[in-house]
Amino acid sequence: MPPNSELETTESAKQSNATGSNGGTNERRPRKKRIRLSCLECRKKKLSCDRNLPCQRCIRSGRPGRCSFETVVEQTPALNPPPGHQEQQIQSLRAEVAELKALLSEVRLTREANRSLETPYTTDSFEPDQAVTSNGETQGSGNLANSNDDVETLEVINDVQFNSEAINSEDNLGHNPTHVNNTELSDPKERSPRGFYSKHALFKFFSEIHELFPFIREIVDEWFKPLGVNLIKNKSTRRDYGMKSPSQKEITLEGLVPPKEDADVLVLFYLDHVEQLHRIVHIPTFKREYANFWIPQRPRYPAMSALILAILSISTYAFVGSADATSIPMRYRAMPAQWISACEEWLKNQSPKHRKLVHYQISCLVYIAKRVNMIGKKRWWKDTSSLVQDAILDGLHCDPPSKGDTPYMREMKRRVWNVIRELDLQNAFESGLPTLLHNIDSDVASPANLDDDDFSETSEELPTPKSLSEYTYTSYQSHSSRSWSLRLEISQRLFSTRFSKALTYDDVLRYTHEITQAIEAIPSWDVENENEQNGPRLPLLARAYLLFQLKECILALHRPYLQKEEGRFWLSETICYHTSRDILLLNRELAQNGLQSLTVLRADLLLASLSLVRITLLQPKVSSSMIITDSQSTIDLLEQCLPFMGDLYLRCCHSEPWCFVTMCGAIMVLKIHLGKETRQTAKASCARRFLDLHYKHEERQRAALPTQWHPMPTGSDGHADVTSGHHVTSGDIDLPASGWLDSNCAELGNDYFDLDIDMGGTWDIWEPREAWIPLVGRCPL
Repeated sequence: MPPNSELETTESAKQSNATGSNGGTNERRPRKKRIRLSCLECRKKKLSCDRNLPCQRCIRSGRPGRCSFETVVEQTPALNPPPGHQEQQIQSLRAEVAELKALLSEVRLTREANRSLETPYTTDSFEPDQAVTSNGETQGSGNLANSNDDVETLEVINDVQFNSEAINSEDNLGHNPTHVNNTELSDPKERSPRGFYSKHALFKFFSEIHELFPFIREIVDEWFKPLGVNLIKNKSTRRDYGMKSPSQKEITLEGLVPPKEDADVLVLFYLDHVEQLHRIVHIPTFKREYANFWIPQRPRYPAMSALILAILSISTYAFVGSADATSIPMRYRAMPAQWISACEEWLKNQSPKHRKLVHYQISCLVYIAKRVNMIGKKRWWKDTSSLVQDAILDGLHCDPPSKGDTPYMREMKRRVWNVIRELDLQNAFESGLPTLLHNIDSDVASPANLDDDDFSETSEELPTPKSLSEYTYTSYQSHSSRSWSLRLEISQRLFSTRFSKALTYDDVLRYTHEITQAIEAIPSWDVENENEQNGPRLPLLARAYLLFQLKECILALHRPYLQKEEGRFWLSETICYHTSRDILLLNRELAQNGLQSLTVLRADLLLASLSLVRITLLQPKVSSSMIITDSQSTIDLLEQCLPFMGDLYLRCCHSEPWCFVTMCGAIMVLKIHLGKETRQTAKASCARRFLDLHYKHEERQRAALPTQWHPMPTGSDGHADVTSGHHVTSGDIDLPASGWLDSNCAELGNDYFDLDIDMGGTWDIWEPREAWIPLVGRCPL
């Protein structure tokens, strides 16, 4: 065949194929128009769109009005659902909703039946002859709803109903089958955030004492679940933290302050006790401002109100005295969460460009209040880290030039910086995480060993500091500053990632020797614990805290070597054993002197107890070591300290039962290991102790109704003098203008933290945005 004919045949075949594929025509089939789902703005910029109207990208760019979509192309009949399909879906959904409602009603009936069986623990908390029913109505001999002369009582009952409805809704969710996982007891090793549970000094014990968590889980399954007792923290306390009832939404900071006679007791307790540990305020200056706060017709600054509320939140928990339901701390034990929330809200609304010293004073007090009330414990490390960061940005970590500040202001800055860094370093040891303090150089001098009466705002220079062997209200800060560089270096070697080389055992022994020398340098102040003119002196408390922070370093250094098989690490066992016993003995001594509640600022009691149990469990049963020989005295000491942990649980309205259960469970595991108890009797004993404590806590929680009061009256003539304790009237005193809150001084950019300024224009920018914390009377600060 000729070549030309072969080429023609090939071309004709291609044309015939093309004709067949196009249905006998050379025209191309039109392409179907694709539906464009992105908005026009996102299509122009060729960005992804979330297909909402308006979309998030248009909202973030500030042009939500330009967000628009093309008209959707009408779907072909083939894609439309058959007739009646939507009606069938609606009917099935309605049937499913009805089924779910029936299940919820069954759960509610079951809960009501269970509550009726718990008659001893369901007594009403506001009147002996009244109770709040499940639907929110009140039953009893008196009809409070129809009474016109008992409005305050009605508001209290409405708030109780508001809180109980929130708790009941959470409880219903907890019993719903879809939320079973939220109430199941999970191993701390499997919880999130992993960084918190895997590195925290206390939660590490669940990995080191392998028998502890299975033992607690068995108690929960066999004893607590049948009684409806749950170890998981109530979600309502987290959700309702800072949540206000309807009658509280418009209450100002000033309106949250309790009556004068109650506030005096709690404020005076804080100044006489907690201020001997963390020096945050200058006591004479604060007492003057506190007296001015209660003078009728005098402007009350929101900063002073926040300062008082933060102090009350600490004293309500740590108060040393009667735990009777009629006592002042018990009367307000349900209020710290709301006080703390109000203070945090106020702090959020303050400008970071105009921070004064009072800002850091309130921030430190709020953090301590959150710690003692067990609020937001997973954020404690973050809270102190933020405080350190703000203080560094504002120059608190550097001593200002002598001409820039008054001697009074320089000393107060040193004290506040010392408090911030001590709180952050304590969190570093407890959380096993680094701190920003590892990466900065600070040249701030140590606080002077002086009482507050030794200097004032008008002092031209500070007096000569007293000898360290003489006890003052600042002795704790002065002595902790002496060991600061050593403790910071130890934490840096243990927790900071910038050190790739691990500690050697020789380094551990060297640090232990240096810590021992620092312990021996702490004086034993010979000051009797009695009331003096300026309040009680508590050298025992200050000395105990100094020992706690040093012995905590020893336990952290030797903890990794307790399970090493090399024979040379036996010294770590002995050191940790004696150190843990010393911490427990210190706690017992504080309890004998009525100061145990003040140890809530640290977690040394539980840390030492679990360390002691772990060390004893590592010993063989047939060992003749000193640890096994003294095992009975160890159990006796742990049993003596267990009620202290129970007392801490009962004091707080938001506390978790885990600390008490963990300590009690560890003691029982130790008894089982030593053959003192069988497993079944140990579980029964542990369950019985916790259930007794749990029901006491429940009764106190019901008795602690959120106290309601109206904003403080301004027409009262008399007020109590917290400085002397006798009753005076506003006409009997002539207080000077406050140099702390409302005199003349420059802003932070020119002269930081100087509070001797005219606050009239400076603090106006601090006006809260929320309506429920307005500036009282449009006054400064």
